[in-house]
Amino acid sequence: MPIPRGAVRGLSFDYGHVLAGLDLQELSARLRDGPGGAPPVSALRATVTEAALRAALSTAYRAHDAAIADGLGHEGGWRALMATLVAAGGSHPDEASRAAAVEALWRAQPARNLWRDVPNEARALLDDLGRAGVRMVITSNSEGRVAALLEEVGIAHHFVAILDSGVLGFGKPDRRIFARAAEALGAPLDAIMHIGDSEAADVLGARAAGAFTVRFDGFVPGADARPTMADVRVSSFTALRETLSVALDLDLSARS
Repeated sequence: MPIPRGAVRGLSFDYGHVLAGLDLQELSARLRDGPGGAPPVSALRATVTEAALRAALSTAYRAHDAAIADGLGHEGGWRALMATLVAAGGSHPDEASRAAAVEALWRAQPARNLWRDVPNEARALLDDLGRAGVRMVITSNSEGRVAALLEEVGIAHHFVAILDSGVLGFGKPDRRIFARAAEALGAPLDAIMHIGDSEAADVLGARAAGAFTVRFDGFVPGADARPTMADVRVSSFTALRETLSVALDLDLSARS
């Protein structure tokens, strides 16, 4: 059912594939070049393309959500997603080399997170929400360095708290992380909205905790074909603005 006008008093954002996309250029370079930026070891590795990885995103996200639903946690979901992308890239033709590539990517993730492509539409929306005085938090399943990553990409100042499962020791869909978000926002759980891309971690977790839910499908091709229990599903920042305008009872019309 629609979210009532003015029912929301604070926003909880997932980070990856909600405010930032996966840097497919960097991922394809890592798969082509191997660990440490070494020269390509074969002509096969040199053929990895961003297009091939992008085409596999929807399948990769289904694998991610299945792992989360099976209780494998953030790392299990992350590895399932990356294993799908590595296989699609075609740079590692056998199971052992694919497993080694996923392991190398996981080891590198804390130092240089692959979700770092923040589009201008996301930055503009955060700017407008901030000017309107809306309290916002990040609620992320990650490896413990989201706060540093948000500083690096220049959006940390928008948030009153950054909740990182790698720091807290628990993550989505655990109710505790959404309760922390509500506490930081200074509002009860039934007066906050969580915006995320994962059905299993974000939507089902926040819904069970009592928050309003929005599933954002704007970064993953074909994601809007997946079923959802979210209050609202959106596939663009324009649609997200419209949803937030009603939920917060604000005029968030995009500025030219």
